Amino acid sequence: MEPPAVCQTCRRPATQNRLDYRRGDAIVHNPNLLLCDVCERFACADCLRVYAIVSDYDFVCHECAREFDRARLHGGH
Repeated sequence: MEPPAVCQTCRRPATQNRLDYRRGDAIVHNPNLLLCDVCERFACADCLRVYAIVSDYDFVCHECAREFDRARLHGGH
């Protein structure tokens, strides 16, 4: 499946400056929008918040990351 041409969160086009993703202190370049590992939403670098949950290779959108944080703080799943 081809990634969409627009971010599924903010609906902006996937331009070059929105395809550099931060992972810790490193910058990861992806020529397409990145897919959230949990909800499978394609998101641009502006919308994607990167969390290392299991390994350094997990990319999780800000909505899923917020749910993980909420569960962690409240001891839920």
